[in-house]
Amino acid sequence: MILQSSQMDAFFLSRYDVQLPSILELMILEGFYEDSDAIVFNFYKDRLEQVNYEAIADVYGDLTGFEASSNKIHIEDYVDNQQYEMNEIINIGFALVQLVQNLWNQLRDDECTIILSSDLESEFGSNATLSFHKKRMNEILMDSLDDCSQAVFICGNNDLISANT
Repeated sequence: MILQSSQMDAFFLSRYDVQLPSILELMILEGFYEDSDAIVFNFYKDRLEQVNYEAIADVYGDLTGFEASSNKIHIEDYVDNQQYEMNEIINIGFALVQLVQNLWNQLRDDECTIILSSDLESEFGSNATLSFHKKRMNEILMDSLDDCSQAVFICGNNDLISANT
């Protein structure tokens, strides 16, 4: 199921194919790392070393919150956001969503949720953040975007979001 805030509507409807920054593509293609049912991007696996899983519940509430927080990629850190407009950065985000979907479906049998968000009022220029978490019974990160001030897009690994839809 796809959820998106009203601020994301225009970006979703006007999305187009873009060339991914090669460093981001290569990082994501490293795959995923799992330890004690927590899953992170492989390049973040050091975040799971010496993790106190009892403390996760206190800080994040559950593994879903921990993963969503630990798996954040700030897209603007990998592009010169002075040269990219908001539409371009968010379109890179949509391309990354599709890359994560494809990789997850190739490597895993379970499901995940992928989150693309942007703070449209950032004083630091165009930005977007990609994150994911494994879908778990009785663990929900967000179930409504009604009061969300950011542009947010949430989908599962099996949701079709190609630019031609």
